[in-house]
Amino acid sequence: METQKTFHIGIAMAGAVSAGAYTAGVMDYLLEALENWQKAKDLDLPGVPRHEVVIDVLSGASAGGMTAIITAASIQKEFPHINQRNYFTLSAFENPLFNSWVNLTEEPKSDIMSQMLETGDIISSQDSNPSDEVRSVFNSLFIEKIAHRVIDGSMKDSGINRPYFAPDLELLTTLTNLRGFNYELEFITASGKRYDRMTSHKDLLHFQHNPSGEYRNDGKIPYHFYTSGGLNKNLLIDGAIATGAFPAGLAPRMITRDPKYLNDNRLLKLSGKTGFLVDPNTEYRAVCVDGGVINNEPYDLTELILRNRRAEALHNSGNSSAPASEYQMEQSAAAFDTSVLMIDPFPAEDLPDEIYPGLLALKNTSVQLAGAIQQQLMVKSELLERAYNDNDYTRFMIAPVRSKSGVTQPNSIASGSLGGFGGFFSKRFRVHDYMLGRRNCQRFIRQYFCVPESAENPIISYGYANLKKDHLTQIRQNNSRFFPIIPDIRVADNNTAIHKARMEEEFTYPSINLKYLFNLESKVQQRFYLIANNLDNNKKAGNKVHRPDKGVKNYREKSWINHYIVEPFTGYTTNKMIEIGKNAVCKIAARKFIDTVIADFDKRGLLKNNPACQPINKD
Repeated sequence: METQKTFHIGIAMAGAVSAGAYTAGVMDYLLEALENWQKAKDLDLPGVPRHEVVIDVLSGASAGGMTAIITAASIQKEFPHINQRNYFTLSAFENPLFNSWVNLTEEPKSDIMSQMLETGDIISSQDSNPSDEVRSVFNSLFIEKIAHRVIDGSMKDSGINRPYFAPDLELLTTLTNLRGFNYELEFITASGKRYDRMTSHKDLLHFQHNPSGEYRNDGKIPYHFYTSGGLNKNLLIDGAIATGAFPAGLAPRMITRDPKYLNDNRLLKLSGKTGFLVDPNTEYRAVCVDGGVINNEPYDLTELILRNRRAEALHNSGNSSAPASEYQMEQSAAAFDTSVLMIDPFPAEDLPDEIYPGLLALKNTSVQLAGAIQQQLMVKSELLERAYNDNDYTRFMIAPVRSKSGVTQPNSIASGSLGGFGGFFSKRFRVHDYMLGRRNCQRFIRQYFCVPESAENPIISYGYANLKKDHLTQIRQNNSRFFPIIPDIRVADNNTAIHKARMEEEFTYPSINLKYLFNLESKVQQRFYLIANNLDNNKKAGNKVHRPDKGVKNYREKSWINHYIVEPFTGYTTNKMIEIGKNAVCKIAARKFIDTVIADFDKRGLLKNNPACQPINKD
């Protein structure tokens, strides 16, 4: 049998809102490690493991989906990796991951939260919003700018070769489709056939790198960056924006697709569905929001794609005659060759309290119901049967762990406040989370993304064969009996030897100035007031503004006194009173909003006037 030389990896990235900075930091370090390992192999240096790692899939939801697409664009060219020694230099703008998640569109006199409170998305936006609709609580035009900047600006550098990415790399983002896909179940009744009809809102955009651009009738949208125009860049942009469209908080996205990308995709069709998912003769248009609403950790889809790819590869090589549907990935340390690597800034580790309160009041049950619906949507029942296999090497996770002087600290992610929106209030938060992602990734690949020597995994046995003890000390952590799947090595400046990568140090937990938060209050009030004034606006055919129907007034009889004297006077007075009341309510709401922000930041030790806080290393 042919010697096994390659581990196949699918990277799944969970939703995280602004804590996508953490995921970006993880990916930055992972790419740096892979680049240096590949360089050492290309130079044929002694002491370098010879096995291969190939990333077959990049997938994600919400911030994770955005990072997956940014990564796919980033790897088309060379860029500097960002660490604690250069994050404040111009190099930070040359790294697409750091620039997209930490710099965002921030400018010296225009920070991100101030941009999110601007009103240009509602008014003064005739091209994109001619009806002055309110589409989200916050102005999210900055996200569109970033998506265009990264994707439109990417073009393949012919001098760049990254063999640790599959040439037919698959790319996937989850979506919540507000239009949905219709299904029906047929019943036989006394009066004839009747149907139970239902709609599924679970959606995705499934891409595959394909330089030829030839569609393969499999629902995978071909893309490439080989020309300035690329292929299907518009759908990559739509996918990045839509999957990150946090419900109500950030604007939704209309996505238009060729129906074949839906009708042919096996990941979209529910079991037993026959015929077409959508009309094959009409472009499919749907408003989509955050993919994390339904599937925030798409490791299930990532595993399914990996399984299909491995089954097809084995079948094509003649090593398997079984149909792809029957293929199961090897799970044991001794035999596995395929794994899902999950990056999750907010892993759901805590189970509900065992003491069930059983509250019956509407104010309690309504909140519980919303949570129950979302949790049920995210249950991956098909994977639960494997949940308690202690020797399953097909799933790994990088999750945030923050330490200070070697002691693990609470509140690892600075951007985790306010449900993940906290990072939009301060670049310092995002810098911290990016550096934490790098540090956590380094620790993970050194200590945990490893295979025990005793397992005698054939890929590891091939890769580490004939390495001397002094070489192994450059790779293994503290002379452990585990072999890293991805060695964390660097090439010496003279290109003649390898050495262990420099340790990523602890990064000072950041803080934010209380005065800055108070100064935001007037901007919040202005934003809330504009939302209140334009909330009824919506676009109809011909871009006409629709306002509440006033025709019902015609059904009430009116005397001429009421019509000409009473109503004009009371109407004017009422409008004035409404205006005053609206101002007052928006002022109170703005104050409550800022108070909530301050309270959450204070609880997490992020306020500058909190003695537990220290300033960030550099501005």
